[in-house]
Amino acid sequence: MLASDLANPEFVNPVNPDSLLHVEFFWKEPVSKWQSEVQGKEVRGKRTPYVRIMRPGDNTSIHETAVRDDHKARWPQKWLAWQIREGLLEGASGEVPGWKIEEWPVLKDKDTQIHELRHLRFQTVEQLAGASDAQIQRLGLGGIGLREQARVALKERNRADYKAEMEAKDKELAAMKERLARLEALLPVAGAKSDTLHVPQKAK
Repeated sequence: MLASDLANPEFVNPVNPDSLLHVEFFWKEPVSKWQSEVQGKEVRGKRTPYVRIMRPGDNTSIHETAVRDDHKARWPQKWLAWQIREGLLEGASGEVPGWKIEEWPVLKDKDTQIHELRHLRFQTVEQLAGASDAQIQRLGLGGIGLREQARVALKERNRADYKAEMEAKDKELAAMKERLARLEALLPVAGAKSDTLHVPQKAK
């Protein structure tokens, strides 16, 4: 039985499940139910970016919703392409969230290769690691190797981030234990002081 985890190096011919979906970004003016009921007619709200997600050939699987940050991160290339097509990047950075290719040590001092990747709309290591075979072919003979390097680098970075997060939690837990120990050490002292307090006697 073949492994099905994309992060598993034993997985044969890994395919990102998201690449099998039809994803389409579009504008939509959602109907305001409350205002429509108040005014007695259909009232539409502000034009908002929406995303349509479906399995090709299955009209029962269509899902439409307002675009969220996780949609942008999940399909960064489609989101970027739609922004460019709609002219939304004029005067804006248009940066895709993720590990910027300029910050990847593998591409250090390789300005020509970075320029080529940028030209092909690769902005992050995540995009490169998740690229399809068709996309990689546009990078030439070294494309497959570069994609594999990106995947390995992301795994190592995720492990390092996880380790750093666990170390930070351990330090926080140790600090909490230390504060608790100090508080517990103060309790007997406070109790002893309360025992020696002089209680004045009522005058007879």
